[in-house]
Amino acid sequence: MINNSAIFLILVQASAPEKMAQNDRLAALLPCFPLRAGPLTALDLSCGPQVLTGSGRLHLLLRGPVQIEGDGEDARRLPREQWLQPALVWLPAPARHRLMPMSDPPMQVFDVPVDFGESGLNPLLDALPPRLVLARRDLPAPMGATLALIVEEVEGQGCAHAPMLSRLVEVLLLQWLRHQLDRMRGSSGSLLAGLSDPALRPVLDAIHRQPEHAWSLAELARLGGLSRTALAERFASVVGQPPGDYLLDWRLRRARLLLREGLGVAEVATAVGYGSAAALTRVFSQRLGMAPARWRRTDADALRTTDSAH
Repeated sequence: MINNSAIFLILVQASAPEKMAQNDRLAALLPCFPLRAGPLTALDLSCGPQVLTGSGRLHLLLRGPVQIEGDGEDARRLPREQWLQPALVWLPAPARHRLMPMSDPPMQVFDVPVDFGESGLNPLLDALPPRLVLARRDLPAPMGATLALIVEEVEGQGCAHAPMLSRLVEVLLLQWLRHQLDRMRGSSGSLLAGLSDPALRPVLDAIHRQPEHAWSLAELARLGGLSRTALAERFASVVGQPPGDYLLDWRLRRARLLLREGLGVAEVATAVGYGSAAALTRVFSQRLGMAPARWRRTDADALRTTDSAH
């Protein structure tokens, strides 16, 4: 039995004290793209395969061998894989996929819809692979403790059962993000690798926190303790694009989020570092193929279509 002290120690990981925020590689990004999960439901595979779509997903494969494969247009992105032992499978982005039992019952499989923003808007989502898998026996200790709490809550059915499960799953996924960042140390070619690089972490954090600032290469280099040449080379190698391109990309991601929130084009331009609505419109149109006002209308139509489909 896990006591209330264990619950507190796990939940506190999801909200670090203010004095530690400067060392938090995700502190500037998660407020823009909050991770939401739930509800957790049991999947009945006794009658055959189930096809799921519509959002990112976390599957808790706790008992019985299971096969997961992409379906339709997502078949190539999610090739068939089989898990004979208990495992956690996270599909960060929406993907149509099929879960199939590989033996007779009893089986214990849980499904949780996960919303982590959209591809093209959330750079963390774009940096994650289409499918992440951790065998239960290989879970880091904090994740193992959180999963134990989830299983205990499923079996206990106490008060505030559904929201408790959703919050615990969110903690589990935040722990998984932390684990993924730790695994990316020394790698190259993605934002996760950059956030795991000691010299690039403060550079990326500054860009994420202040897209409106007119960052120069010299300023960013000082933040990373590097020369301008060294920063440009290291950033391009580790993150996968030059610092100026990443700054532009982040500004346009933030601009689209602010447009979605209802800000005017001039307000958005100021918030992301452009001197006028015309300046933002010019860059926005060059990169995205349409003006900000038209993008807002197109995005609103797409969101209405998605909502009506669900």
